[in-house]
This record gives sequence, structure tokens and C-alpha cells, in this order.
Amino acid sequence: MALPVVKTLLRAPLVLLGVVVILFEEVLWAWLGRLMALIGRYRPVARVEAAIRRLPPYPAMLLFLLPWAIIVPVKLVALWLIALGKLASGAFLFISGEILGVAVLARLYALCRPSLLSLAWFLRVEAVILRWTAWAHGLLDQILPLRLVRTAARRLSQGLHGAANASGWLASRLRAARRMAKVVSSL
Repeated sequence: MALPVVKTLLRAPLVLLGVVVILFEEVLWAWLGRLMALIGRYRPVARVEAAIRRLPPYPAMLLFLLPWAIIVPVKLVALWLIALGKLASGAFLFISGEILGVAVLARLYALCRPSLLSLAWFLRVEAVILRWTAWAHGLLDQILPLRLVRTAARRLSQGLHGAANASGWLASRLRAARRMAKVVSSL
């Protein structure tokens, strides 16, 4: 009798935690994917990426899964450290492993996806993951404070974009920074 009550009480917080984790990884995925793409503009890295793009589907899948095979043991060691009472070391290892893993996976996904799209089962798995993400967004959109934060972040982003295209000292500095970034990325 008590188990259904506990299940009911824990369900909402656990679903919310799962949604937050999914969306946190999605934000990391997008941001770190762009960062890794910038790194991919350097000639030696670009050559490696070109070779990855030419891989057939199953070698591309193997390469895409390799970071997970490395990151999962790192996360297990992090959890072991936390269990031993080394909270700071374990948390640092877990978070850094997560960030590095998401960065590498995001770039490999972008590079391998065209080849992987030729696999019917990959398309089905990708569709399921995209549905989960849409579901998570739908849940979060129902929470008013999160909707307000998203709206504020969107307005700030649009304001910064507008400032970069306007005239004045700040706008000229932002345009100069953008030009410098283009020059550095072309090296």
C-alpha cells in the first residue's frame, strides 16, 4: 500500500529531473558542438574531420560510439570517488567527463550523421530521441518561471545581435571582434 504512494510522490520530481538533464545536455550539445566546429577549422583537425566524413556507415557508428566507451568508465570512477567521500574530486571528474564527452559526441555526430542516415534503424532511434526532446521541451514550457527565463534569454540574444549590427562604439568593437575571429579561424 505504501509503495504506490511513494511512487506517486517521487514520479513528478524524477520526471522533472530527467527533463532538466535531457535539456542541459541538449544545451551543452549545441554550444559545445559549435565550439568544436570552430576548432575543426584548423587545417590538421580539418583533415581528420574530412576523413571521418568519408567513413561508411558502420565504421562511422563505431567511431561515434567510441567516446561513450571511454566516458562511461570515467563517470563510474567519478561515482566511486563520491562514494568514498571524495565529493569534490568525484564531482569535478564527473562534470569534466560529461562536458568533454558531450563536446566530442556533438562533433562526431555532426560529422558522421550523413553516413549514418543511410541506416534505417539509426533513423528510427534518432526520431525517438527527437520525440523525447520535444516532450521534455513541452513539459518545461508548462512551467511559467522557465518560460519567463527563456523569453528573457531570447530577448537578450536579440538585443546583443541588434547591438552588433547597430552603430556606435560597442557595435564597432563587436564587429571588430567578429572580423578577428574570422581571421583566426581561417589560419
